[in-house]
Amino acid sequence: MLTLYDFNRLNTNEKAEAVWKGTFLADRRDGGLTVQLYRLDAFYVEVFYHAGSNQIVEFRSFSSNNQLAPYLAPPRVI
Repeated sequence: MLTLYDFNRLNTNEKAEAVWKGTFLADRRDGGLTVQLYRLDAFYVEVFYHAGSNQIVEFRSFSSNNQLAPYLAPPRVI
């Protein structure tokens, strides 16, 4: 089982391989980037992707559910 700490020690190519084995959960926009959220074992990884250059800009990993807030829809007002 890959841990958050193990993931953080991987190089960029190894991180990409690990993420593709995870479960895709959601995506969102952040400025000019697409951010995709994946679940790997007991933690999450955000992949920041720039479509114009077709490149991954950053991986951000975390285990706290509090950091899922950007993916949750705001409450609907009826």
